[in-house]
Amino acid sequence: MNKICYCFLCYFFVTTIVYSQKVAVKSNMLYDATATLNIGGEYAINKTFSVNVSANYNGWSLKVPQAWKHYLVQPEFRYWLRESFNEHYLGAHLVYAGFDIERMSLPFFGFKRRNLFVDGTAYGAGVSYGYQLYLTPQLNIEFSLGVGFLQLKYYKFDYTTGLESLGADAVKANYYHSVNGRFYNKKETNTDGNPLNPWQKSYIGPTQIGITLVYIIN
Repeated sequence: MNKICYCFLCYFFVTTIVYSQKVAVKSNMLYDATATLNIGGEYAINKTFSVNVSANYNGWSLKVPQAWKHYLVQPEFRYWLRESFNEHYLGAHLVYAGFDIERMSLPFFGFKRRNLFVDGTAYGAGVSYGYQLYLTPQLNIEFSLGVGFLQLKYYKFDYTTGLESLGADAVKANYYHSVNGRFYNKKETNTDGNPLNPWQKSYIGPTQIGITLVYIIN
């Protein structure tokens, strides 16, 4: 058994030394289409394995007063069925993200009310499948899809400035605080309008999707 492990390690390190000069930078065009800054890098350990890391950032509002601000970091370990940067691969990835959602409905995360404000983080892991299509010796296009599990921890609250939207005075008195002309839900905020204890939610579903331009440095 020890000899088998030793032979495997020798093979791994030799192929790494021979093949490890292959590096790529990339950008996911689907994120580009949503005005989300993103950059990725991939490093071929050997002919079979590579490590990919991507980072995304969106820090502005879509339209006042709506916003889907977020950042995301996703490292991934890939196994290539043919060779690195060529055709099919299987991956396993980790996810860490922070988000600030304002007046947007995101039903796949369970946030359905449009007057909702959500501020929190998410972390988890998943698996993926992808395919890199050869274009030129230095340029590929990658198609990828991943699914996994995320644990969300967040603060949420909603408010409205329109008295008519709250209904009768008894409803306002029982369920909302009045702070500077805004009415905040008592179940989600204190008397200053600040969020109470964080909520938690588990999510199972897509964690990665991409049509990515890949530039191979060497």
